[in-house]
Amino acid sequence: MRTFLVLSLAIALCAQGRAYAQDPYAAITDMRSAFSQIHAATAIESSSSGNFATVAYASPNRYRITTARSEIVLSGNVEYTKRPGGSWTSSANGPEHQAMVESVWQLAGPPEIDVRKLYTITALGTKTVGGATLRGYRLHDKAIGYDETIWIGRDNLPVVARIALPTETLDIHYTDYNDSSLVATP
Repeated sequence: MRTFLVLSLAIALCAQGRAYAQDPYAAITDMRSAFSQIHAATAIESSSSGNFATVAYASPNRYRITTARSEIVLSGNVEYTKRPGGSWTSSANGPEHQAMVESVWQLAGPPEIDVRKLYTITALGTKTVGGATLRGYRLHDKAIGYDETIWIGRDNLPVVARIALPTETLDIHYTDYNDSSLVATP
C-alpha cells in the first residue's frame, strides 16, 4: 500500500511538471488560442525611448490607447483622438492604426496560423512573479528578425513580454483579463 501511495504521488508530481516541459511551439500556439478567446484586457507598455502607454481592449475590435501626449480610441475602422485639454476629433488613420494595433495585440495573427512558419521558439524555463509560476519563451521572428520574450501563466495567457525592435525595446505587462472594461466611442 505504501509503495502505491509513493508511486501515485510521483506520477502526480511528474504530470504537474509536464506542462512546463511542453513543446515550445505547442505552448505558444496554446497561448495564442487562449488569448483569442478573451473579451477584455489591459496592457501597460513602456519603451526604451521613455514612452509609456496603457492599452485597454474590448472585444471584438475596440482599443483605448492612453499616453502622456494623447488618447486614441479605435473602434473598427473609426479612430478618435484627443490631446490633453482638447476635444475629441475623428481621424482618417483608423484602418491603418486598427490593423497595426491588432497585429501586435493578437500576437501576430489568428491562432490557427502555424507558428513554426513565423518564429524560431526557445523555451526559457520558469520564473515566479507575484507568487505565480510563469513559463518563458523567446520568439525570434523569421521575417523581420526581432526578438520577443514572453512569460505565460497557468491559464496560458501572457503576463509579461519584451519585444526587441531594431530601434527600441517594448516592455508589456498584461492585466485585467475578461474584466468589465468598456471602450466607448466619444
